Amino acid sequence: MIPSVTPPHQKVQQPDAAVIGCGVVGLVAALVLASHGFKVAVVGRKPPQFVPNPDQRFDPRVFALSHRSQRILDKLRVWDNIPSEKVQPVTDMQIWGDSSGDNQGELRFSASDTGVDTLTWIIEQSSLFEALFAAMRYQPAIEWVDSKVEGLSREREGGWAVVSNLKTIRTGLLIAADGAQSDTRRQAGLDFELDDYSAEGVVTTFAIEKPHHGCARQWFVGDSILAMLPLPGPYVSMVWSMPLHESQPFVQLSPEDMARRVTEVSAGAVKTLYGDLIACGKTYAFPLKHGVAPVWFDQGVVLMGDAAHVVHPLAGQGLNLGLEDVAELAQLLSSRKRLLAVQRLGLADEQLWRAWERRRKAACAPVHLITDGLHTLFRLDLPGAAFVRNKGMQLVNQIPMLKRWLSQQAMR
Repeated sequence: MIPSVTPPHQKVQQPDAAVIGCGVVGLVAALVLASHGFKVAVVGRKPPQFVPNPDQRFDPRVFALSHRSQRILDKLRVWDNIPSEKVQPVTDMQIWGDSSGDNQGELRFSASDTGVDTLTWIIEQSSLFEALFAAMRYQPAIEWVDSKVEGLSREREGGWAVVSNLKTIRTGLLIAADGAQSDTRRQAGLDFELDDYSAEGVVTTFAIEKPHHGCARQWFVGDSILAMLPLPGPYVSMVWSMPLHESQPFVQLSPEDMARRVTEVSAGAVKTLYGDLIACGKTYAFPLKHGVAPVWFDQGVVLMGDAAHVVHPLAGQGLNLGLEDVAELAQLLSSRKRLLAVQRLGLADEQLWRAWERRRKAACAPVHLITDGLHTLFRLDLPGAAFVRNKGMQLVNQIPMLKRWLSQQAMR
């Protein structure tokens, strides 16, 4: 049972930083700062989507964690507290293009070809959240204010006041980790326009007849992308990105019709690989947008995670980019010279955050360009476009060094 408010003996007065948002990135940021000796307040309500449904075997929202994401969770002693039965290692990946027969593009990646045991890990959103929250509860330098932020104001002497119905917190640094539609970003004057794909990501869980063997699979099908991600036991998580005019009718289908539609769109490949599908639990849809903030730090406000960058989920890198934001901060703070300077100048030290912003922008830009570019490429309906992109996939699949490099970039 998670308490609504941190116990009184863990209260933190005048924190060095206030993290706005109770998502994964915000909690990891708070834990990293606390581990470096800073006092942190986390302000926000527990998101309702993190509450597991007792009638469901799995949380329908899952993440594919990269090696760098796994490492930062391990350093925070969070990784070992995630139940092993909730984590599925992925050892292989298969990707198919949108042609058929000999013209169909195909890419195959294997952990063994890259010299590692695992390409990525699939983990339920709620399981990761619960492990992070448990770690935060036992960190005395963190205070959780279980309340919605009602307002932000700039203090005359510098710093910010965060107003909630429980208390007002004054701090020199705000970390906006409250998602793609960040209200903190808007109130701080750092808002930017997100481009809308006019599409939704539809997620649900299927029980399968045949074993998945730890392989993640993806099909590009015209203007939609179907992914089947392995889960512990005989289950897979479906993540299907599709235009709005298709997603809304799809979520209204019966479980049997939904399974039939998935088999049809893959030209029978899903049936061959997994056998019969049985839908488990509810189906959810979320809007797909993309964009990168032009400014990530200004006047003591830092944008992290989806508040700073939103990418198409086709590569499963959204959360990883957010956790890399935090990992980069941890790396900068780990330098003793830098840490002493920050402690002297305050955590809102502009030099620290400008260096962090430069590094993160440089790392985020190619991921955003590649994911948006791939999505655009497979939506092109020009004569010969399908032939070119599928032949390109075939060519990449035949060059081991290039495939190894692509795998390493995805895992990093």
